[in-house]
Amino acid sequence: MRASRLLLPLLAWLVIGAGPDEPAPALAPSAGSAFERLDRGRVTRATVPAGTRMLAVYYGASWCGPCRAFVPELIAAYPRLRARGIEMLFVGDDASCAATLDYARTSRMPWLLLPCDRARHAVLRRLGGKALPGIVVLDRTGSPVANSWQADGNSMPRATLRRLLGSAPADR
Repeated sequence: MRASRLLLPLLAWLVIGAGPDEPAPALAPSAGSAFERLDRGRVTRATVPAGTRMLAVYYGASWCGPCRAFVPELIAAYPRLRARGIEMLFVGDDASCAATLDYARTSRMPWLLLPCDRARHAVLRRLGGKALPGIVVLDRTGSPVANSWQADGNSMPRATLRRLLGSAPADR
């Protein structure tokens, strides 16, 4: 799915922290504590790390078997993604904030988490497809540059992960 021109400024404002009329890079680390991260199981405020070139938004849920199977692959690839300037952000699709956080904890997700905020979640969810798991990759301006969802609605997150790790060209 492609984001509309109106959605991108809203995405930057709601999720990344830039103002709706600001042309500043959306992934600036100084954007404030727009995210959370787990530190030994405890939730802490977090920002996008300095040097981040792209944000890979991972969509998943605790009730999704393919998501639970895919997370260990993402965790194993995460250090290589970070070395390439790619940060991950988890957007949970569970029915409750507690279930989403529990999934992140039990999976030991080392990357950024979207705080429980239904408005920001809804904006990011519009970038994704219906099938889980999924990945949408955003550049520094908040524009999608890769997407695991195909025209038929299926998601191919492993292929997108391989592209991010450099074994195939990225979607445009």
